[in-house]
Amino acid sequence: MKFISILSALILTLSSFAETSLQDRLNERKEKANKKRSVEVTKVMDEALKHLKDSGIVEESVKKGTKVPSFKIGGKDISEYYKDGNIIVSFYRGSWCPYCMIQLKEYQKYYEEIQNKGAKLIVLAPDTKKEIAKTKRNHKLNFPIYSDVDNKIAKKFGLAFKLEESLKAVYSKFGIDIEKNQGNDKFELPLPGTYIINKEGQIIYAFADADYTKRADPKDLLQYLK
Repeated sequence: MKFISILSALILTLSSFAETSLQDRLNERKEKANKKRSVEVTKVMDEALKHLKDSGIVEESVKKGTKVPSFKIGGKDISEYYKDGNIIVSFYRGSWCPYCMIQLKEYQKYYEEIQNKGAKLIVLAPDTKKEIAKTKRNHKLNFPIYSDVDNKIAKKFGLAFKLEESLKAVYSKFGIDIEKNQGNDKFELPLPGTYIINKEGQIIYAFADADYTKRADPKDLLQYLK
């Protein structure tokens, strides 16, 4: 019996080590992608990231402790969503972004737990409704994802930016058709920001990073949901 107890404890310990965080998986994806890229492409992407960081977009985005901007989703004011409890509002760049898809799958993993804590999950992307429906179907996602047409809501959060010409060319080489995904030719994207808003409309958690490979972990958000 003692041997079985020790063995069980060892298995539990090993399984805890085996469970990697969302950021660990994103970093692993980044390392694999970097190995495949040419020096020229890496330089373009690194320079574009530096320019985005230097632009001050993160510093100017909405912050914890402030009132959530006013906007509507599905014809309803955002206050209709948070009046009964906490809501998570999360932005992603598009179905073409593998890092976004990894994060969405993580939301699916914790969606039931989020609901059990009495919270709502609202995910937004600049993709068309048709593209979003395909994303939900392909990745078996059952939480609501809304089309943020022309990044109007992302702009209210201070997250939207225009792609540099050099980066547009790189994405085109990757086979990424942002115009088709979004149904416009604006070439604007949101930072992958995530926010928690309480029933008073106050932002109690805010995450935004110019580096699209860094994301808020849905597991970490649970502690803010009471």
